[in-house]
Formats: sequence, structure tokens, C-alpha cells
Amino acid sequence: MLDPSIESFLAERKAGWLKEKLKTCKTEQETLDVETKASEKFCLDNWLPDAAKRSGWLSIITHPSKFSHPSAKTSAVIAQAESKADGFLRSGNVAAEFDVLGNAAALDVYKFLSLQLSDGQTVLTHLEKNSDTIQQQFTLSTVPFSEIKQGLLTIKQASETAKTSEKIKQVYFPVDDDYHLLSILTPSGLMFKLKEKVNQLRFSDEAKQAREDRRAEKHNEQGFDELYNLAVIGFGGTKPQNISVLNSQNGGTAYLLPSPPPQLEIRTLRRPHKSFFEESLYFKDYQESFENLHELLAVNYNNINIRDGRDDIIVFIAKQVMEKVKRFRELEADWSEKTSLPQAQKIWLDAAFTEQRENESEWLDDVMSSFVRWFRIAYEKSVGKDKAIFMGDVELAHIKALITDMAEDLR
Repeated sequence: MLDPSIESFLAERKAGWLKEKLKTCKTEQETLDVETKASEKFCLDNWLPDAAKRSGWLSIITHPSKFSHPSAKTSAVIAQAESKADGFLRSGNVAAEFDVLGNAAALDVYKFLSLQLSDGQTVLTHLEKNSDTIQQQFTLSTVPFSEIKQGLLTIKQASETAKTSEKIKQVYFPVDDDYHLLSILTPSGLMFKLKEKVNQLRFSDEAKQAREDRRAEKHNEQGFDELYNLAVIGFGGTKPQNISVLNSQNGGTAYLLPSPPPQLEIRTLRRPHKSFFEESLYFKDYQESFENLHELLAVNYNNINIRDGRDDIIVFIAKQVMEKVKRFRELEADWSEKTSLPQAQKIWLDAAFTEQRENESEWLDDVMSSFVRWFRIAYEKSVGKDKAIFMGDVELAHIKALITDMAEDLR
């Protein structure tokens, strides 16, 4: 006894064929002849051997070449990758359908092989397992089961040799001291699985209800998501079935998610290896402040306003430096462990030394001395060594005191 799904399939094929043929019948005899022919054509004993022959016109694949070029002919590729929790969207990590490529006149064979029998397994699965169930179903009076099985399974027969096409994209991929020439193929199952997910996200009943609730200003616990800047790409024009079965089932269109290049910010925080002052501070960032300081140092008279103005600029520059210091303290603790920074600078910059920084003071004098040396060099670089006003021990000691007082407040 035939499985109900097989009976239903043959009945549907017979009804469709009859509908077309009966349109041209003009007499009762012609109608009777067509009906007799239909009964013979779609009897399992006759239809199945024919399907086994036509199965070779099709290939089950995962990466069709015709998405790259309609005339491309390559080996039938079936990617059988293992599933791993590696975070990648790839073959093996997504339960995607196989695709089918070949003569459209044989697509009914693939539909037949995809039928689910009463036990929930497909005809193709039963054939691959050589199950007793399928042997009982396909025991014919006309052709041996082995011949039927062999013919039908040619749809999933891998190519003996790898064959590519000049019509698809090629890329040279470096391997050791050589290159492999790779042919780039489209994982159609993944592509249309994405389309299914996007359509579910945008057009499901739940999403439609959530949008209606939003327009009506009603609360919706589930809410909805939006995908912006989607692009639609078409394959096959008016004949999507010439590209692949999945392409035909999806109307010849797929989605492209936006993939602009990342907007990278210019890195302004350079981790020092030997000296914070030499490697992480850029003279140009402070040039304007040093030029303003130079104008006040160069005047020929001295009063409280001039002195206060100088001190304000010195403290302003020190605060700018301390802002950068605070950014280093926000990095992961112990980042300075792999550097050759002086211990005093490690304590000053690394969050791992917060307690030591707050409770000890020996490190501060060493850092402030380095700070003042940098201050003098940065001033000379900014205004030019020939123009710079000489700073003696008294001036440098005053600068160190100002910076130390300010740094004490920001320990």
C-alpha cells in the first residue's frame, strides 16, 4: 500500500496534467483516451522509472554558481560543515535548506524526493538509508528497486573532479609561501534563511499588531524591531527558476544588509613603553598654550596680573596632561606590567596602583621632576629654541610647585 503522501503527490500531478490536456479535447473519445493515458503515465510503475532517469538532470547543492553568472557551470558542491559555537554565521551553524540546480522539467522529481512519509522522514532520507519502508514502497513490476534507487540518488551525487568556471569570481588566497585560487560561490540556503528571518521580523502577525498598537498609542509588551537601509537584489530576471529552486521559491529576490566600512576614530591615547612624557604627549596639542605663555614671559615688565596669567597657563597645561592621565587610569588594571615604564610612572598611570598612589608620596616627586623637564622641552619646541626664554632653577622650581599642587588634588 502506497504511503498517503506519495498517493497525493501522484494524484496532484495527474490532475494538473489532465487539466492542460483536456482543454484541447473535442470529442468524448479524445477525452477518454487522455484520461487513460494519464492513468498510465502517473501510475507508480511507470512514473517512478521515468523520474529515476530524469533525476540526473538535477543536482542538490548548497552553493550554486548561477547566482554569480547564469551561464556558469561548476561542480555540484554540498558543504557539510560541523556545527560549532564559534559565533560565525556560516555553513553548518544554520539549519538551511539544500538548493537544487538543473533542468526545470525535472523539478517534480526533487519535490517527490522531498515528500515526508508517514514516519516524518523524506523519500530521499529513506533512499539514502536503504530502509525497508522505501523498498516496500518502490517494489515495482517493471524495474528493480536497485535501479530506481541508483537513478534517484544521482540528484545528490558529488562530482568526481572539482570544476570551476571563468564566469564566477575568483580570488587568490595566501597559503604559506604560495596561493590558492578560490572560486567564490553563493550559500543560497543561508541567503534565503536570512530573507525568511527578515520577513518574519518585519511582516509577522505579531510585528504588524505591535505597529498598529504604536500608531494607536497602545502598550505592546512584545514591541517590534526595524531594519533600516535594506537593499533587495534580484537573480534570474523573469525566469528565477533558471538560477535555482530556492531562488524560484523566493521570487528571485534576496536581501542585502547594510555593510558600510566602520567609522574609525583617530587614536589619541598611545600607551607608553618607556616614558609617558616622551611617547604619549604630543607637543602640537599644547603649542597654542605654550605660545601664549611665551608672550607673557617675553614682556619687559612684571606685575601681579602678569604673574597670575603665567601661572594660569601653566596650570591649564598641567590639567590637560592630567586629563590624559585619567584616561590611562580607566584602562584595564596592570596594563603597564608589560612595559618598561619607571615604577613611579606606573603608580601614577595604572589603576592597579590606586591604593599605593593614594597612600604613598615618594613616587610623586620623581614624576613631577619628569613633568617639569617635559614642560621645558615642550615650551622650547613650541616657540623655537632660539626664541624661548631661558628658564633657570628658580623658574623651574616655581613651575614644579604649581604642577605638584595641582597633581596632589588629582591623585
